[in-house]
Amino acid sequence: MKMIGFSSPDCAKFCPPEFNIRNGCNTIRFGTLFDFRTEENEKLRDEGEGTFSYSVEFPELTKVSREWIGAFEMENTGSFHIGEMEMRNGDFFVKNMSLTGSSHNCWVYCISKSTEVAGDITDTHQDKWLISQDKLQLFANYLGGLLWSEINFSDLPDHITSRFSMQEILQRLSLSVEIKEIDYNHRSVTILREEDLPVSQISILKDSIAFIKPKMFEKENEIRIAFWLVFDNKKISIQNKPKIVGLRPIDKII
Repeated sequence: MKMIGFSSPDCAKFCPPEFNIRNGCNTIRFGTLFDFRTEENEKLRDEGEGTFSYSVEFPELTKVSREWIGAFEMENTGSFHIGEMEMRNGDFFVKNMSLTGSSHNCWVYCISKSTEVAGDITDTHQDKWLISQDKLQLFANYLGGLLWSEINFSDLPDHITSRFSMQEILQRLSLSVEIKEIDYNHRSVTILREEDLPVSQISILKDSIAFIKPKMFEKENEIRIAFWLVFDNKKISIQNKPKIVGLRPIDKII
């Protein structure tokens, strides 16, 4: 028993009035990470959503470990430019190189930590509904269940559907739900020494690309719920198709 109880702060989902789920809307929309790049509303569009770039700028050819050089990869499409790199007796020496690319695509649902003003979002959406922060995980898990029931063959990437039967896919497919506050920072890093970005930090950074946005969006105060398709315990990129899902499955029957 606590002498004093403190309530958890609220978050807000800003939306047009017709999409307020507390006022009768029975559907919910899941956008995709890549879909934000071409959002019709220029105030909400983020053309670099889910992208990142690494630049290595050593003062001279420098020996690096195989593990370190091998950690530079992009989960999805990307471009790799090698300036100066040599291999001597099985060892790698690097002076400069760059890697630009994208994380896997996933479904996304966004909520703001601010309940009053959230940058351009409040300029665009006139209504909102509130949810306590301590209920976000429960809410995210519920949404994940709804989304999972609506996933079909057309949501999967071609390299999966072309190689495996539906039965095989269903046995190896799952959905992962991840909640993180957005880090408003640069979508690039310049590395002057191998020690500046060790392998452990590269792994953490790769897992965070979907949760990094430029400072121009900082007033949104976004908490992002990401829904990843996972095949054989590895994230895969969904087709770029937002989904509108019924909050009350019974509506489909009656």
